[in-house]
Amino acid sequence: MTVQTAEGKTDLKSLSFQGLCEFVRALGGSDHNAGVIWRQLYLADVTDLGALTGITRALRAALVERAYLHRLTPAFVLDSHDGTRKFVWSLPEGGQIESVLIPDSMPSRGRPRLTLCISSQVGCAMACRFCLTGDLGLKRNLRPSEIVGQVQQVREQLAPGQRITNLVFMGMGEPLHNLDNLIIALGTLFDDAAFNFSHRKVTVSTVGLVPQLRRLAALSPVSFAVSLNATTEEQRRQIMPITRRYSLDELMRACRELPLAHSKRITYEYVMMEGFNTSDDDLERLWRLMDGLPSKVNLIPYNENPDREIRRPSADRVREWQHYLVTRGVQTSVRHTRGTDISAACGQLGKASLGEQIPEAALG
Repeated sequence: MTVQTAEGKTDLKSLSFQGLCEFVRALGGSDHNAGVIWRQLYLADVTDLGALTGITRALRAALVERAYLHRLTPAFVLDSHDGTRKFVWSLPEGGQIESVLIPDSMPSRGRPRLTLCISSQVGCAMACRFCLTGDLGLKRNLRPSEIVGQVQQVREQLAPGQRITNLVFMGMGEPLHNLDNLIIALGTLFDDAAFNFSHRKVTVSTVGLVPQLRRLAALSPVSFAVSLNATTEEQRRQIMPITRRYSLDELMRACRELPLAHSKRITYEYVMMEGFNTSDDDLERLWRLMDGLPSKVNLIPYNENPDREIRRPSADRVREWQHYLVTRGVQTSVRHTRGTDISAACGQLGKASLGEQIPEAALG
């Protein structure tokens, strides 16, 4: 895939390694030259093509003339009282995307975990009722360079000794709705000469685009999180319009058939909305849906906001659900809300683009 600007220059960071090899060969270089360039783009964080080393002057000049290195434009950063940071990036055509950096408050085995939640689209077409990003509608897909750029540019701002340990595609957009660009970005993130992330440390969330889910599972050992949120077809249709296209039964059948790597589980995300999907019957149905599946349930108490009438269940109710599932053999966790004071929690991304008032402290 070749991504070009209006001036006809190629976006190098939107190319796969194979794509970069083809591009460099077309300029008179070799695959070895492409490898030298690739490592400098991601391991050395070179931001100026004119600063590339280890290649001929002629090839460097050709790259400067025919290509460019995309960088996101920082808008502002918001810091939460719980240590969560939200990075907002401005786009050239207007609008913004957001990335959220989440420190683990209870690291296991003494090893701190730092998770980056990244966006895959500008807005979202899925229109899930509980998610503010859907209010934007879909503006466009992010290019591979804009996806990996979130990781690279947040990494640049980390304190000495810090490193991003986990990536979750749970930011703005439906990742599988931007599958071709996602696949290229994942290849770069997994490449040991680029970001060198383990596939066990990268999770792609989806509302349930079944054909794309099957395709990505066949191409990549990435971890999956399925946004479930309901236990009946009628109920899921009310809050997730994608269910009209791919039914709950079809989605669960696809999940059962995915070629999961040994010991891997699919995470099923369940946003708990008081009075809608938190009854005893809902709980029993959820348990039965998980029967026989290599699964983990992630209970997510709804993060209330004034733009929705949806209410959050009580902490006691959440604990009851977790206890019920765990005692019946279903691995279950509760998503602890992080970053609500900066609209960085699950379902809140996109408020900046919807006219969220920016705290003066965030603007310096």
